[in-house]
Amino acid sequence: MNTFTKWLVENKLAASLAAFFLLATGLLGWFVYSSWDDYASAQATYTATASKLAGISHRKPFPNEANLTSLTELLNREQSDFGKLNKTLQTYNISPFSNLDKVKPQDMPQLFQDALRNEVNRIKSLATASGTTLPPGFYLGLEQYENTLPQQEETISLARQLTVLSWMAEALTTQRGLILAEFSRGASSSPSKKDAKTSSTKPSPSPADMQVPYQSIGSMRVSFRCNQGSFREIINSISASPYFLLIEGIQLQNTSTEPPRRDVATQSPDSGRDGTNTVQRLPIVVGRESLNISLKIRTLEFQNSAATETSHAASQPKSN
Repeated sequence: MNTFTKWLVENKLAASLAAFFLLATGLLGWFVYSSWDDYASAQATYTATASKLAGISHRKPFPNEANLTSLTELLNREQSDFGKLNKTLQTYNISPFSNLDKVKPQDMPQLFQDALRNEVNRIKSLATASGTTLPPGFYLGLEQYENTLPQQEETISLARQLTVLSWMAEALTTQRGLILAEFSRGASSSPSKKDAKTSSTKPSPSPADMQVPYQSIGSMRVSFRCNQGSFREIINSISASPYFLLIEGIQLQNTSTEPPRRDVATQSPDSGRDGTNTVQRLPIVVGRESLNISLKIRTLEFQNSAATETSHAASQPKSN
């Protein structure tokens, strides 16, 4: 023992290194043991959870009367809710403007052009009364039909679009001081003759692919400048409209690029005629800027699913 103590005294550096090595080895062993224990525990948890998931995924309800009754009630409730939703959506129907669907087919194009001209004049009168600025050449997005009659087969579709376009234009022109920069109609959703010929050569889609609960009547793009209150009223009008209007895109830009100053000094009180100070005004810290808004709106209409399925079944060839 005296020899070992003497060696430690004479070789302090070697003794310190040996002690540090032993301590490091012990700590490393403890960390390895703890990590391995945590890994084993996590592996056991994962195995148990995976086994439970596999058992649940392959489990089937027992075919007894109680399960059958519960499943039947669930299906009936879902079908009833779907029917209520479908009836609600069907109320957003769009009738042709000026009841053009009730006139003779050969008279539709001329009557449509006359109704369009009268409606444009009415909207312009509303704009003048409310101080709304309309863009140059404004014609409700139907400028091409100002001097040209539409085709007879497209008149009803255009008349339905005119119904929505007129409603939207009236909602905009009722806002005082609004500056309308753009009011255009989107591309028609009906396929052209060329597209019809091309699609006729392609295989017809399956009935599951054709069951679309709605159809697109058309789209529009409007850009305008107004204050924040008018913009809020326009959005509320769109959400409460009698038509199903879907805002596909919206862009907002503040006319002022600089935010309101926060260090605005308190305004000095105004002096009255008798030299006394009147009520002191509070500083304005909220800006009164206008907004530049651009909206892309699509009009959807939901058809009667039962009638659609009946017409689709009637169009299918009967097998011998």
